[in-house]
Amino acid sequence: MKVLHKLAGQAPQLLLFRDVFEDEIGQVYLKLLRSFRPPDIEPDEIGQAYAKLFELLAGAAEFYEGEMVGDVLQNHLLDRILASNNPFSRKAGLPIGPTTLAAAQRDLTILYKFFVVNSTTLAEIARNSLDEPNLPAWDHFDPSSAHPTPSDSYLLTFKRRLATTTNWPLLVDELADYYAQVGVDELARNMAFRWQRATAGFEPIAEVDPIRLEDLVGYELERGLIVQNTEQFLAGLPANNVLLYGARGTGKSSTVKGLLNRYGEKGLRLIEVHKDWLGDYPLIVRQVRGRREKFILFVDDFSFEEDEIVYKDLKALLEGSIEARPNNLLIYATSNRRHLIMEQFSDNPHAGDQGEIAAWDTVEEKLSLSDRFGLLITFVSPNQRQYLDIVYALADRANIQMERELLKRQALQWELSHSGRSGRVARQFVDQLSGQLSLAGRMKEKSGVRSQES
Repeated sequence: MKVLHKLAGQAPQLLLFRDVFEDEIGQVYLKLLRSFRPPDIEPDEIGQAYAKLFELLAGAAEFYEGEMVGDVLQNHLLDRILASNNPFSRKAGLPIGPTTLAAAQRDLTILYKFFVVNSTTLAEIARNSLDEPNLPAWDHFDPSSAHPTPSDSYLLTFKRRLATTTNWPLLVDELADYYAQVGVDELARNMAFRWQRATAGFEPIAEVDPIRLEDLVGYELERGLIVQNTEQFLAGLPANNVLLYGARGTGKSSTVKGLLNRYGEKGLRLIEVHKDWLGDYPLIVRQVRGRREKFILFVDDFSFEEDEIVYKDLKALLEGSIEARPNNLLIYATSNRRHLIMEQFSDNPHAGDQGEIAAWDTVEEKLSLSDRFGLLITFVSPNQRQYLDIVYALADRANIQMERELLKRQALQWELSHSGRSGRVARQFVDQLSGQLSLAGRMKEKSGVRSQES
């Protein structure tokens, strides 16, 4: 116990990685270690600190999205180290002075001492101090599998590297390479953001829509062009701004979000911007220019009423602004209108009108807006055959066992009572059908159980 109490005193002596223990879990953890101070053992103090730490770690573990390395406390320590924002991690990728390098190695020596203190050790000491032989350790939780960590995740790979190495100072160069690749601030640690005009900053989106490109059915050719353009962008090659145009529910927005889930680990970032805030473009550019990440400025459901002038901000943004677009930023927009701006018959000039030339200029300006996107991808409404193909594919994925003719009849009835044919309507139908069949199966099982009991 004396060793653990002494170890707690080394945390404030960290030179660079001081933020590792500045969160609530870190502070309570240090409080628990400090309570192990023989001969002045206070069971109440140990019990309160252990209980609070257990509560925090249970919450962190049960809702952890991905694969943990070590027990939950060890995993948390690794995550904090790899997210540490300090002079060493910020300078990574550039020449680092020998003094800073030596300080990082010293800190890694101290942090490794904390890492090897596992849950079994602390739980056994707490049991003896509190005379509670059944006090649980924090080593058997069931993390959430909503968004499993990809097996090739750089984060997971390096966490395993740290966990299997006993001499952490020897990894200082590899750690610097990790920081150089991943980064340590909000833009590096999160994949999706909303631009907030009030704060002139990015709001991280904690729960990103998990839709994957593989989940989408139909429009493979259209989606392939967007994927290729995005891969060119990520490779540092010339790529175009993209306008995804087409009917509602055809998967335009889902395609963009699917790109994020496929390429987020490779440095792709998505910034959602309301169309009325496109005038903030210079502020956005200032914060992303020169970064290693690749940013897509995403404007969803993009169109303007006839009397809106916000579209002029977009025109300047796409082409014609005095400030060049950074090579790590593209604009992907979705719209239900081919020309983005609602046109009226009154826009059309008539022969003999005194303002005929100016009127034609106005029309031309509106019609040219979509042409400023280098890549215009059209998602047309599916015909009946295409709609049913989407239904069949989704039904197969949902493992729905139903005769094709009955499935077809119900799918067409669903389409007639909804907003027409689209991929969205097909998915809604399959979700509803899957839920109904699953519920009916459960009710049948319960009825069978009751019959056997009676």
